Amino acid sequence: MAATAAVVLAGCGGGGGKKATANGASSNGQAGASTINLTARDFAFSPTTITATAGKPVTVTIKNDGQAEHNFSITSLNVNKDIEKGESQTVTFTPTQSGSIQFFCEYHKNSHGMVGTLTVT
Repeated sequence: MAATAAVVLAGCGGGGGKKATANGASSNGQAGASTINLTARDFAFSPTTITATAGKPVTVTIKNDGQAEHNFSITSLNVNKDIEKGESQTVTFTPTQSGSIQFFCEYHKNSHGMVGTLTVT
């Protein structure tokens, strides 16, 4: 699973409604593999909506541009990655069915509403 998705988190819980699509981009020559960049800031993700394809690996790179430690989690896909301020982390997962799945910062989800949506087609 060498699909690399770069997700840059633009802050916990705020948004702007931007979208990123993982379909079509591939890395390491894996057919169907996709990559997404996400940014986290205090306290929102950017973009707030990302898209992937069921059954295809997705790699997300999250950049923390905020002043606080942030996190990228998707409970149903067993994704949980901390990102220190000024750092980037990468996670790879494969969604198994279509639908909308919430991603969030486990530290700022409840206090600041730092959430986003993964749309799986």
